Amino acid sequence: MSGALAGVAQLRRGKAVHPHGVTYSARLLVEGASDAPAGSDLLSGLGEWRSIVRFSRSLGLPRPLPDLLGISIRVLDAYGEDRHQDFLLVTSVDLPLLHHIFVPAGDVQQRPYSSSLPYRAASRRFLIGVRPHLGSPRPSGGDEFDRLERAAGSGRLRFELAIAPLLGRFERIGDLEVGSRLSADLDALCFNPFNTGGGLEPVGMLNGWRARAYPRSQQAWGSTGGRDSLQDRAELELRALASGPTVPQLAGPVPDRRS
Repeated sequence: MSGALAGVAQLRRGKAVHPHGVTYSARLLVEGASDAPAGSDLLSGLGEWRSIVRFSRSLGLPRPLPDLLGISIRVLDAYGEDRHQDFLLVTSVDLPLLHHIFVPAGDVQQRPYSSSLPYRAASRRFLIGVRPHLGSPRPSGGDEFDRLERAAGSGRLRFELAIAPLLGRFERIGDLEVGSRLSADLDALCFNPFNTGGGLEPVGMLNGWRARAYPRSQQAWGSTGGRDSLQDRAELELRALASGPTVPQLAGPVPDRRS
């Protein structure tokens, strides 16, 4: 399977899955909920985190066909400088067992998103999810990305950050507030579920395969000549956003939760 992903990446001269998307500034607010996993520094604490969120179509099916829609979240400096936390989530359903599968959607606010594969913090295993917030605007538009941009432009677009037992339902532990759309260069960022820390780790046999497949896919993209220039440019732009005067676009003042 990892060889197949590498082959697709070479053919597309880019990402094997979720090849095209749009990227926004965001703020992750974690509320220190009582049912949050205590073994995770990020999820169990109370804080606000500057973030980047990428919305994408997984398979690249022609519109108006629905596709597997993805949300990739990068929590900036979650565990220290340049030590980010990435979450990669795909449209699913919020039902026991069924939130392990992917389900197509036609709008970014139509369905919940699930990590599908489990994480572990201390001895606890769970899924990570994002659910559309009922209070967010849902404007009309030509396609899902057009509607997304209109909703984000209102300043009121948000999603719920949630966790679920492997056999349970998602429970909210915080919010993801979506801000302004960012440069198209950032679409080349490579999110990786193994960018993690603070007691939180992906686990299980399928995640073991995933850990081998991701580097091969990204290496195949690099062999086309696309990755080195596009991803390097994206990483440079991300660092400029995180350290320069545009930081308020990502979030307001962020309390230091790492001490």
